[in-house]
Parts: sequence; C-alpha cells; structure tokens
Amino acid sequence: MTLSSPTTNTDLGSAVEHREVFTDGRTTPKQQDHDSTEKPAKNRVKLNICGLVFETYKCTLQEYPQTLLGSDELDSYYDPLKKEYFLDRNRESFSYILNFYQTGRLYAPSHVPPDIFEAEREFYKINLALRQKIAVQNGVKKTVRRKSAWERLSSRIWKFLNNPKSSKAATVWAWLDIVFIMISVTCLIVETLPKIKAMVADSTSKEYKILFTLDTICVGFFTFDLISRGFTAPDKKVFITALMSWLDFLAILPYFVLLFTKESNNTIEILRVLRLARVLRVFKLVRRSKKLLLIAHVMKKSTSELSLLVMVWLMAVVVFGSFLYYAENGKNDNITSILGACWWAVATMSTVGYGDVYPQTTWGKVIGTVVVFLSMIFLALPLTIIVSTFSKTYRARKCLTAQNSGDEEDDDEEEEEEEVVVNDAPDNKI
Repeated sequence: MTLSSPTTNTDLGSAVEHREVFTDGRTTPKQQDHDSTEKPAKNRVKLNICGLVFETYKCTLQEYPQTLLGSDELDSYYDPLKKEYFLDRNRESFSYILNFYQTGRLYAPSHVPPDIFEAEREFYKINLALRQKIAVQNGVKKTVRRKSAWERLSSRIWKFLNNPKSSKAATVWAWLDIVFIMISVTCLIVETLPKIKAMVADSTSKEYKILFTLDTICVGFFTFDLISRGFTAPDKKVFITALMSWLDFLAILPYFVLLFTKESNNTIEILRVLRLARVLRVFKLVRRSKKLLLIAHVMKKSTSELSLLVMVWLMAVVVFGSFLYYAENGKNDNITSILGACWWAVATMSTVGYGDVYPQTTWGKVIGTVVVFLSMIFLALPLTIIVSTFSKTYRARKCLTAQNSGDEEDDDEEEEEEEVVVNDAPDNKI
C-alpha cells in the first residue's frame, strides 16, 4: 500500500521490482521497466478517500470479489479526469479496510468509534467477505441462495415496524404508536382524579366504560405490535432477551390479568401493583426516540462513573449523617437517630433542602455548611465525565447518521440479496 496526497505523482518509469503478497503467502513478482510501464500502470489503482489517496494493485482488491472494492460496483466511483476512484468515506478507517485486502485480517482501530467503523464495514461489504472466509477456513462448503418469500416479507415487516424512516407508512405507524402511548398514559392519570375515581369505581358507569374502551384499544394495538415484531424478528433469541421486549410485555400484562381477576380483599394489593405496572408503557417511547436511546447508551457506557458517584455519595451520607446526629443529639427533636440524620444529608447533598429536618445547634450548622460545599464537588466531578462521554457519543452517532443517510436503499431487489449458507463439506478444508 502506498499512501500519498492528492497531488502526489508516482514515477512508473524506473525499473523497480514489485511483489504482490496474497493471503496464503504467495508472492508474484511484477517487473517494471521502460518497455512495460503501461501494464503495471493499468494494474495499479488510486483510491481517493476524502482527499487522502491510497494506491494498491487491482488484483489485491479482486481477492474478495463479493466486496465493494473487489467488484464492478467500484466503477461507479471512478473519476475519469483524475483517473482515480473517489469515495466520500471515513479516512481514518480506510487504512484498516485496505489492510484486510492485503493480509486477510481485519483489525478495529482504537481511535475510531465502533459505530463508525461498523458503518464502513457495511459500506465496503466486508462483513459478507468475512463470513465466507470463516466458512472456508472452518472446512465448510459455501452455497449461495436467495431469501425465501417469507424471509423477504418478514424482513420488510420488521423494517416497517422498527424503522420509521423506511417509508411514509412506517412513519405514520410510529406516530400512531406514540399517540396510543399518550392516550394510555392519560387514561391512567385521569382515572386517579378524585371525582373520576369515584365514578369508575362503578363498573356500570359511563366513565368506566369510556376509560375501559380506550384502554382496550390501546392494549390491542400494543399486543399486535409486540406479536408482529416477535414473529418477524431476524433473531428470535435476541428479541426475547431484549429489555425493551420485556418492558412491552409487562406494559400489556396488567390488562389481561385484571380482565380475568375479580377484586377481593385477598387480591386488592396485587391488583394495585398491577395497575401501577401500566405506567411502564411510558418506556415504550424510548424505542421511538433515538435521543432517548442515546441517553440510555451513554448511561450504560458510564457505568463505572455512576457507580463511583453512588459510592462516594453513600459514604458522604453516612459520615455527615453521623456527625450531625452527635452534634444535634438531645438538642433537636427532628433528629433522633443516625438514619434520620442520613435523610437530612441526602436532601442537603442533592441541593433539594426540603426543610423538614435542619440543624439547630452551632456545630450542626457548621457541618451543614461543609456538606453544602462538598456536595457540589461530589456531584460535579463524576457528572463532568458523564457529560464528556455523552458529547463524544453524540458526535459519533451524528457522524454515523450522516454517513448512512445516503446508503439506504428501499428497492425490492435489495431484499433478495445473497446470503451464505453453510453445509458440511470436510473435503474442502484448507
């Protein structure tokens, strides 16, 4: 691989011996001299990746004809004026992509976000090449088949239900899902109002029938959506074990339990818990909002920082609560135990300050002043790390969205893409 700037001129006139290294260790000498400069020049290609030019041999790229660079699809990116291929992709990732063609091994760059590098692999169709290569190395036979009619249909339904940008109908479905979520949560809130609560207590009242009908429609929609996504999920195991799938299931479970359970003295507490579980429908909004998913992703990546924050907080609450208890012991009727003083420490360190418990002695007020200042430090240090993580993740997702915006195709022919089917073939072991 030769790396040069866009203005670099390569001298092909001198007699230089080049060796092309293949993945199996073979080397092919390519002798260049003044009489045969045209043939090597045709075999060498220039790849301009956002202004950074890479040079390699075409036969190196053709080692993997199922990829973008090794197929005729690359010709659509050819610039006849500059006699090079121009691709508006991530420059830092391409050296690792090209290294895959040269060595047969793919390494992930540590300085490139994983989401961006995954998008580059998909664009250059490296993942398909890796699957086929692994199949060959494991001593299996590669056969290529087209997806069945059900696979194509389920793929379209899954895309329709989970990707609002896939079509206008999918966008309408996503908004319809949000509307039903809002209606369901609104019914949950309205039925707790004192006047409405007294009316819905009677199952024959008009108010009860209206709220029950609205809740039934919402649950019917949620149930149909959950079952449809379950049947069309590409990986059933991943779908069943996913957290959002369980939240969707728990959101509709109370309705069916309450429908077939009669309220009595033995079941009233259980029914109250089930009614409370309906509030889980709010979390269905997370699946429809990329920004909420981004926050969840950041919180997951910041687990160590959050655990540090909780640990420091608990230590400070116990220490300052104990100090305040002994400073106020016998002189403050609101603080009768260390546990009660810890409640004061929690309210003070969170800068809430309910005012139900407060120090009254001089030493207690001194301790309260120290706690106020230290709590700002305890909160600020871990939060700055979390905010920095959020900023980096947000930029990486934004860049990934921009790169993938032009790569999505909704043609029906794309649903019939080729996939690798692995069959036993011990004779093909390498």
